[in-house]
Amino acid sequence: GEPLLEEEYVEKYIPLPKEIFGDGELFILRANGDSMTGAGIESGDYVVVRKQTDFEIGDIVVALVDNSETTLKRILYDEYSGSAYLHPENPEYPDIPVTDCQIQGVAVYVLKSLGASPLRRRR
Repeated sequence: GEPLLEEEYVEKYIPLPKEIFGDGELFILRANGDSMTGAGIESGDYVVVRKQTDFEIGDIVVALVDNSETTLKRILYDEYSGSAYLHPENPEYPDIPVTDCQIQGVAVYVLKSLGASPLRRRR
């Protein structure tokens, strides 16, 4: 959704297996809002983020905007204006121009609940 005020809030620490997630400093955030539904990220999903400041155009990044708000968006580049912007994957939200932005990490996995298993229902 909309960028959130920057507040570090740790719910708990969970070790992540390197065999699945690879090396590096990782953290998990819980998605809030519907701005990234087009990328398959829904509100309540857990997003595994590799803590890093470098990125590739097209990556989904965690960005600190104006030194106060954190958001999860795809970073793109406009060749016409020569500047980058944060793009929500939902047409109901506008792009966010990158004027004062710090990349805190790059999303590498999305963990989501599949809901109630159909095997649990009895006939």
